[in-house]
Amino acid sequence: MMKRLLLVTMLVTGSCGSSASLTFGAAGPWKEGYGAMNRRGIELALQEINARPERAGAPLRIDFQDDEGSGQMASRIAQRFVDSKDVVAVVGHVNSGAMVAAAQVYDGHLAAVATTATSPALTGISPWAFRIISSDSSNGNDIASFASRLGRSRAAILYENNTYGRGLADAFRRAFVGQVVSMDPIGEGADQPFEAYVSYLTLTKPDVVFIASTEESGLAFLREARRQQLAADLVGGDGWSGLSADTLRSQGVYVGVPFTAEDPRPEAQRFVATFSAQFNMRPDNNAALAYDATLLLYSAAQKVGPDRTRIRDYLASLTATTAYHGVSGPIYFRPDGDPVAQHVVMTQIDHGTLRVAQRAQ
Repeated sequence: MMKRLLLVTMLVTGSCGSSASLTFGAAGPWKEGYGAMNRRGIELALQEINARPERAGAPLRIDFQDDEGSGQMASRIAQRFVDSKDVVAVVGHVNSGAMVAAAQVYDGHLAAVATTATSPALTGISPWAFRIISSDSSNGNDIASFASRLGRSRAAILYENNTYGRGLADAFRRAFVGQVVSMDPIGEGADQPFEAYVSYLTLTKPDVVFIASTEESGLAFLREARRQQLAADLVGGDGWSGLSADTLRSQGVYVGVPFTAEDPRPEAQRFVATFSAQFNMRPDNNAALAYDATLLLYSAAQKVGPDRTRIRDYLASLTATTAYHGVSGPIYFRPDGDPVAQHVVMTQIDHGTLRVAQRAQ
């Protein structure tokens, strides 16, 4: 009888133990600035996990795939992960459009935790899809409320004509209590002219311009706005966190992010110090959320073993009491896969640093 109990104990321990092989997939546009920061966050988490005694002899492996931010590419990569007998969960995807496409492939097969995909289209898209960043519906509302608290009453909106830009811009438009004087789509990437847009804005004189875009088009707009000396507050969402690299032009710009390296909490500052020492740069929200997503999935695998269904069920079962406490805050999910406790932090760029301006309520 004792031998049987010992055997059962060994089998149960082995199913959840760390000596078992473990592989995650990870997908994002690694060549883009925000994608590279996501990857650094994942790599730091991977390094820390594999330094733990329980991983000796059986390191966690991550299969990195570049989806280029493309839905079509993301779908193919998602199918590859689903078909792999080794991959038990996925960190990513990074972009909204990529995650929307991939989530339909993962459905019923593989749990995926999106890092910075914010589109409202992801809410409830699949019981196997989760994200640790709040939806654009929430973010746009918070950013619009912040603009109102600044006393701004006339807003102009520019948005990338993609899943991310449309969702964030529409949420801002609906929540802004003043007058929206214009709302126009722009292209993606740095190679586009903004002279006509900025000239129009100098004539209509909004007191705040909200740009729902990623950093490449954001930087292009910012260069032209500074050239024409546009007299308005410039505000962006989490896609603008990389603008701080242009220390001259980005001075004073407001950015709504889910994490800032200025966060004084001890766990956040430990992460900032470790990341800075490893990569010789300060982390942004992309790095922090990717780091948290990786450690969250590892925690799940440690609790229930390298089993796809059990990992999904564990993520769905998290509550305020059992939440995973990451550097971005406690992480647990609503039934639709959106995070419960994530908030936007409004920052203002000051000589290349995103300093807390005001926490959205």
